[in-house]
Amino acid sequence: MSSPEPTQGASLFLCITFFPSERLATAVLRLVSSFCGAVLDDANVSSRFYMAAHELAENITKYSTGPRVSLELALEEDERSHIMKIRARNEASPERLREVEKRLLDLKTASDPLKHYDELITGTALIEGVSGLGLARVRAEGGLDVDYKIEGNELTIIAHAPLERWRTNEQLKG
Repeated sequence: MSSPEPTQGASLFLCITFFPSERLATAVLRLVSSFCGAVLDDANVSSRFYMAAHELAENITKYSTGPRVSLELALEEDERSHIMKIRARNEASPERLREVEKRLLDLKTASDPLKHYDELITGTALIEGVSGLGLARVRAEGGLDVDYKIEGNELTIIAHAPLERWRTNEQLKG
């Protein structure tokens, strides 16, 4: 798995690499929750990013074929905007990558994320084991954009949204 690097313009960057286990994912999510609460001014925005991190951590842990996965949070800013990004990385089988790429492409190109989510709920209600609802939920309920990249057997999913405000350096002290 490639090494994570903070993107240009990242004011804050948090990366956690761990073995793909539900127990570790739960611990990582507690840290993400604390991070969002400390950095984001709005509890609603914080809960949306936490939900996205939860869905992404669940997916990378469940479907990983590699020895480690990673979850990254970055607050990127320039003079005009602030964007919070959550990146999830894992290694997956070629079959799984083909399946998730189709789901992600459908999700990314859906003109109405809520309608797409509702259609997935209806379409997968009777299918055991695979629903694909988590990523659709991130876009429909969380209002975050979802991008992805596949390089070899590595999948990176990025959920992101602009922020109106965040706690500045002075507010983070102490």
